[in-house]
Amino acid sequence: MVDVKDLMAELQQKRDEIKLQLHLGSMEAEEEWDTLVSNWDKFLSKSQFDQSAEEIGEAARELGLKMKAAYDRARKAGG
Repeated sequence: MVDVKDLMAELQQKRDEIKLQLHLGSMEAEEEWDTLVSNWDKFLSKSQFDQSAEEIGEAARELGLKMKAAYDRARKAGG
């Protein structure tokens, strides 16, 4: 027979673990976002100098793919 108090304690522990994982995940997502914003700023700065349109286009495409992947991960993590 299952003790209700033990079950409640176990469920509360699981709840706390999930809450911590969500918090850590949001911290990870925030760090990833900060990196992407930094990369975006660098991209804007570099694109104003003497790079070819092809180099700028490739950098923009790569950054766009990274931003989309980060958005998709954040959306999936949010449920």
